[in-house]
Amino acid sequence: MYDSNVTADMIASRGEKLYQQNIRAKVEADHKGRFLAVDIETGDYAIADEDLEATDRLLSKQPNALVYGLRIGFPAAYRIGFKISVSPQ
Repeated sequence: MYDSNVTADMIASRGEKLYQQNIRAKVEADHKGRFLAVDIETGDYAIADEDLEATDRLLSKQPNALVYGLRIGFPAAYRIGFKISVSPQ
């Protein structure tokens, strides 16, 4: 059941701990680069090529899930920003 006192930081902390301790060794070799969504209360998870698809799969099994998402094998799911290279003329 959803607890309104649960913060985003609490979800991230619990989700990362679950991933590192219980899930990573099972999925990283075969699913690097794919997205994983984990329910921080049950430990149930889903994997897909897109982050929203992984979340939808998890929510179809666990409609009240508190979801933490990550990209398998990467420190962050996305990169923010860009670099423009200007070639000398």
